[in-house]
Amino acid sequence: MEALAGFRVSRSRFEASSSTRKRGKMITYAVRSRSRQGLWADSCLLYGLSVPDCRSTSETDFMSGFPENLFSLVRSPLESLRRGACVVGLCCSLLLFCTGCSSWKQNMAIRDSESQDLVEQVRVATESGRQEQAAELLKRAVANNPNNAAVRQQLSEFLIANGYSEEAIQQLQRTTVLAPDDPRPYIDLSYLLYEKKQYTDALKNLELGLNLDPTNIRALILKGELEELASLNSAAIETYHRVLQVDPYNIDSRLKLAALEIKMGEHNRATPILRPICHNTSATFDQRSEAQWLLGVAYGADHRWSDSVASLEQSMKNRKDASADDWYRVAYACLQAKQMEKVYPAVTQALTLNPMHTETNRLSHFLTQQTHSSAAHIQQASLYTPLKQPGFIRQAPQPIPVEALTPPQGWEHVVKQPESGAILPLQ
Repeated sequence: MEALAGFRVSRSRFEASSSTRKRGKMITYAVRSRSRQGLWADSCLLYGLSVPDCRSTSETDFMSGFPENLFSLVRSPLESLRRGACVVGLCCSLLLFCTGCSSWKQNMAIRDSESQDLVEQVRVATESGRQEQAAELLKRAVANNPNNAAVRQQLSEFLIANGYSEEAIQQLQRTTVLAPDDPRPYIDLSYLLYEKKQYTDALKNLELGLNLDPTNIRALILKGELEELASLNSAAIETYHRVLQVDPYNIDSRLKLAALEIKMGEHNRATPILRPICHNTSATFDQRSEAQWLLGVAYGADHRWSDSVASLEQSMKNRKDASADDWYRVAYACLQAKQMEKVYPAVTQALTLNPMHTETNRLSHFLTQQTHSSAAHIQQASLYTPLKQPGFIRQAPQPIPVEALTPPQGWEHVVKQPESGAILPLQ
């Protein structure tokens, strides 16, 4: 029994020694395997797991010796370390970014404040009549903060007000880039392009502005004008009605709508629109004058010649930049109303403005024919002598052959064919 016990002790010591040698071999193999498997071998040392022989012919054989839960044992602490490092890095990055944003916002606030101070100086200089100084201040404001859309918008408005359309177009184009959701620069740009007769580009920018602000009255009125230029009269009428839906008392839209109705031969629709404007105290002087003129044209289209003469005469008292065509219309209406005493001064005014006006000269010729058989005291009518109604002695003047005259624009369809026995043009 003692011998057996001694044998067991010796065997235990041998196994312990063998285990120690095997553990040493494990450590040696683990160290050698770092070049092939890196962290996995270190993990064996950390958890006391056996490491396969690194001299295995394939990586697959090498990895097959690891237990199935090795990945979970090793990946967890490593990923935790990595995540911790990422979180710290991210926090530092966010801190730097926030600090940079704060500094950038402070700089932008300072620039905005300086720009607004310059804009205020521009206002004072403009009100004082110092336009050149105002322009320089605005340029400084833009240079100080070139990405400030509000400052560029104010600069463009200043340029428009002072007639610098090309410079204003450049500023507005830049403003549309800086503030793509603001309809104002698109609409202002459309008006400038419209004035330069660049109608396609004007309509393009106008549509962009209306997409952002569908009820903008300025944009809708310009859209109607562009549609009229394109002979899209029905579309223009619809656009003007859209304006009246937004602002039922918009006088400009009412005037344009009435003029378009007259142009399309719907004069009966125009007169109810125009009558209230003629007596509207909130309308401007020019707007009332224009309404009276259009009303006279509508009355003439309806053969209401006396009413037409009254409205046209009232408008001509206040009408600015009256043309030879306008005075010929007055003369024609007076002729149709048989108010001959008003025909002669109207013809004189037309020939004064345009001595070569074809229809007025024809009418002047007919008026001159009336004087051929008159007494010596009758003043002859000519292109250069003011026409006066001749005084006839013991005989009636010859009637003017109205059907031989070309009626003014808009009244063509109201002329009747000459009846049997009507007076033919004088030869």
